[in-house]
Amino acid sequence: MTNLILLNPEIILACAGLFILLAGAFISGNRAKLLFHLGTITAAAVLGMVLTQAAMSAYGTGTMWILDPGAQLFKFIILTATVFTLLLSVNYTPIPPRHIGTYTALLLWASCGMMLLSGAMDFVYLLISLELISISCFILTGFEQKNRRSAEGAIKYFLMGGLSTAVTIYGISLFYGATGSTNLFAYTTAVEAHLTDPAYLMGMLFIMAGFGFKISMVPFHFWAPDAYEGAPTPITAYLSVASKLAALGAMMRIFTAVIPHYALNFTMLIAILAALTMTLGNLTALFQTNIKRLLAYSSIAQAGYMLIGLVVADPIGRESVFFYALAYLVTNMGAFAVAMVVAGKTGSYELDAYNGLAKRSLGLSIVMVMFLLSLAGIPPLAGFVAKFYVFASAVNSQHYLWLAVLGVLNSVVSVYYYMNIARRMFFTEAADPSAVETDIYTAGVIGFTSLAVLALGLLPETCMQMVKSCVSFHF
Repeated sequence: MTNLILLNPEIILACAGLFILLAGAFISGNRAKLLFHLGTITAAAVLGMVLTQAAMSAYGTGTMWILDPGAQLFKFIILTATVFTLLLSVNYTPIPPRHIGTYTALLLWASCGMMLLSGAMDFVYLLISLELISISCFILTGFEQKNRRSAEGAIKYFLMGGLSTAVTIYGISLFYGATGSTNLFAYTTAVEAHLTDPAYLMGMLFIMAGFGFKISMVPFHFWAPDAYEGAPTPITAYLSVASKLAALGAMMRIFTAVIPHYALNFTMLIAILAALTMTLGNLTALFQTNIKRLLAYSSIAQAGYMLIGLVVADPIGRESVFFYALAYLVTNMGAFAVAMVVAGKTGSYELDAYNGLAKRSLGLSIVMVMFLLSLAGIPPLAGFVAKFYVFASAVNSQHYLWLAVLGVLNSVVSVYYYMNIARRMFFTEAADPSAVETDIYTAGVIGFTSLAVLALGLLPETCMQMVKSCVSFHF
């Protein structure tokens, strides 16, 4: 029972999801939006609990999980993304009032699974966490019942997700057959004993492939553009941030602290995959005419940048990934929030909808440009500092200078398609000159994320002090 106390935030989130699901059967009409507020309050309260635990500067372990500063940071990111997603969903009209309870409950359960994943130290526990995330996200992706693209995206996500789960389970079975255990606590002192076992190495390769699907790493990225385009926009933002970063956090723990990839001789493989991921993501984004698909390929490229820190795997590399995760959280959520506002006015996610936006809403155009510049890595914004740390870690290692150079070249390529949106907003005439209005919930998300993007860019050292306390994983 003592160990279960470590899971109090997850337990509260799961129970709140059950309560909201039941409440949704008795609340209808406009009052159903109260369920969004209840979900937001719950997620915010659990976020406060996680921050309180982080301030204790202590960590503890269960038989299958760990609670340490690294896990707490990713829980903070997941819960923050959950609060933002619920706020963006309040006035998102494609969600019928009678389904708000189901929608909110699924979102809370997905977040619960991601929080469990961030501290997983047993492959069976990790698999259960992944399945809780996957099933919830499959349903949320196809939540717009009248949108054929939503159904198509959900089916593709489901099929690719099922394949990745099968690959992961097979990898875990090989790992168990080679080591006699699925628990990583019992295994951390015996890594070198299995390095010559082909079954063990193949199992770790399959497990890495399963994580590759979750972070949309090439060649496991095919589901992302269609799922992102078809999903409700708040869920698209959620998938691009929370799901990706939760899997990346678990991947960082397993392949840099427990079973280092350099001990497996996987380092060059991950480096090549990072290079392919950032390059394919950026080159494909050049040809997109839909903002959701463009940001989907952008998120694939961002995963490639973050993988550089995983390749380096030293304290500086870990710090760079943690900081990048924070910068990516606020930047991507803000960009999708603006995209949702514009689509709410124009009824379209095509890039033509941004024509002349500066004349219709100058403030919205300015913050969108700021988010795009941050994604491109232009100073003095959060994205620049994040990329600087990631590329610096590669340069500092002296073995991956080529990866840093390729990352810089890819960032230059990305400026073209990001600034194409800015060009449309400021230098192209709009077909509809009417003003674009923003509701208070979405405006709050946009305001907070824009301030955070500036703060992380102008005062990075303050954030880095917190990040440095999280990079040392303990067991």
